[in-house]
Amino acid sequence: MPSRSLRKRLEHIAEFGTAKTDRVTLPAELHERLTEIRGDLLRGWLVGSVTEAGWLACELIEAGVDTPTTLDLAGYALSIGPLSEIEPLVRQMLSECGMPPINTHQEPWAVALDVAQAIQEGTLPISAGADLLITELMSKCDYPPEITEFMVLIDDWETVRATPPTDDEIRRQAEKIATAARRRLG
Repeated sequence: MPSRSLRKRLEHIAEFGTAKTDRVTLPAELHERLTEIRGDLLRGWLVGSVTEAGWLACELIEAGVDTPTTLDLAGYALSIGPLSEIEPLVRQMLSECGMPPINTHQEPWAVALDVAQAIQEGTLPISAGADLLITELMSKCDYPPEITEFMVLIDDWETVRATPPTDDEIRRQAEKIATAARRRLG
């Protein structure tokens, strides 16, 4: 059941036809859920249900993300089906929330730049970005030292240190990858 504030906001939008499209600061839990969806899209598997997307859209509207796409998705709150059925709406919702899906069909260094920036910004799960950087992009980018160092930091840290890397350390290494990618792309 939508909260009272959500019902009021939806009624206002229905009456006046306005939508809030400026960036809002999302609660950490909503940000994390969007980040996970972005990671799922990067991996090529979109899991969940249409119902979950509908309720997520309701929560986004309640948080201040009033866009035509979130309103459309909120209409699916009581629907049944796999999330993949409404993937275009999910992709658009992510874009409107400042987390556009990463295009993996561009030049490898451009993909590496997008992935590294997303890891650094915290808009992509480290695990999803690391998987793509290490398993697919490292060889396509001719084994650059920045991605190799990233792999060692993630996968082989036990050989060089006593404690696992922190998320901040991983994000700093992602910045090095982004810098290298910018140099390569000119």
